[in-house]
Amino acid sequence: MVYRNFRINIIIRIILIFAIMVLLTYWMVGGHYLRSAYTGVLIILLLAELFIYIDRLNRNLTSFFASLLADDYTVRLSDFRKGRSFRKLYETLNAINEKIKFLSKEKETRSQYLGSLIDQSGVGILSIDLNGKIFLVNKAFRELLGLNKARTGMNLGELSKELLDIIRKIQPGEHQLIRWMLGETEQPFSFQVSRFKLETQPFILVTVHDIRAELDEKELEAWQKLIRVLTHEIMNSVTPVVSLSNSLNDLLETHAEGIKDQKLKDRLSDGLEAIIDRSSGLMKFTTAYQNLTRIPTPKLKVIQPSDLLKRINTLYQPEIEDKKINLLIKYTGKPEKFSGDPDLLEQVLINLIRNAAEAVEGRVDPRIVLIIEENPGYQVRIKVEDNGSGMNKDILDKLFVPFFSTKPKGTGIGLSLSRQIIMMHKGSIEVTSIEGKGSVFEVLI
Repeated sequence: MVYRNFRINIIIRIILIFAIMVLLTYWMVGGHYLRSAYTGVLIILLLAELFIYIDRLNRNLTSFFASLLADDYTVRLSDFRKGRSFRKLYETLNAINEKIKFLSKEKETRSQYLGSLIDQSGVGILSIDLNGKIFLVNKAFRELLGLNKARTGMNLGELSKELLDIIRKIQPGEHQLIRWMLGETEQPFSFQVSRFKLETQPFILVTVHDIRAELDEKELEAWQKLIRVLTHEIMNSVTPVVSLSNSLNDLLETHAEGIKDQKLKDRLSDGLEAIIDRSSGLMKFTTAYQNLTRIPTPKLKVIQPSDLLKRINTLYQPEIEDKKINLLIKYTGKPEKFSGDPDLLEQVLINLIRNAAEAVEGRVDPRIVLIIEENPGYQVRIKVEDNGSGMNKDILDKLFVPFFSTKPKGTGIGLSLSRQIIMMHKGSIEVTSIEGKGSVFEVLI
């Protein structure tokens, strides 16, 4: 057929079939059976060709819609010579194709944007069904809880049955503080669970917040208030005692001749001197703790790590060599600089290295490693590692508490002061330790 117009093609085929059927009738009436047979076969062939012609259009439309279902938007219906009605149909179907393509692209763009937004969030986010199958998990969730293997499509129960049980026990909308083990340390996290449905399928949405910084700030604030009250009351009580004891001691020396009993005079003198010594020691002790509430505001400057390491090495190298401790400094040249108060940070590092030096005393091949390196999300990471005797969990939990010390003559100020300094730099200080193997103090700024 030379005509492409669908209507004309159908009309011609129908007219031709009708004419041949009339011819078949004429020959059958006239007794021409052989011709009638040939004509019947021809009618069947024409009907089959008509069916194939119509079916070709169906196949084209089926192929077009199948491509849409397969997200293939490159297919176009372009045979407009079948007539005006088909031209409008094809134009409409191609317009639908473009619309679906645009909506699909927009959906994909939004999905990528939301996925990137969720993945970059500092809040841990997890979505699972009632069986524990993971449908969404972001980077923060994996890093906060140490579940680096968690991926979409996996079952949370296979990764951590304990965590799945915790999530299932939390009531929707409830905030719950959970202490989660990360390696050798226990960290506090705030969990919140909500439940929702997509169509008929129920899901559980879990958000996890790292509240260590908030707890540290609240704890620090409480300790500072307590220390202010204690030091104020102690100083108010001890100062007159010291003054009165000195006055009485002066009177005793002035009028010593009036006391005939030498034994009594000696007891009075020794007693007053003991009161003066202990009162003076208590005043010095209290004054030292007042430093915890009098840390100056950091004066931020640009710090070159190489200069900071040079000053630390100059200060400690003689002492380290005398104790036969191997001090290793690792710095690859990055970061090239960071912002901080050099004097306060130097004080922190000196305290950490001094503690490390005391920890490795008596160890075979005593060693301290000072590391400065880059860390994603922070300006710099500073680590002080030692191969000392390490600490148990009970000591680690109290290590930064004011007044707590593992040393017989320690005041418990050094690490508390160091933590406050780092927190004033909007950073954090953490410690990990294994008994018999050593400790690692990590400062993030």
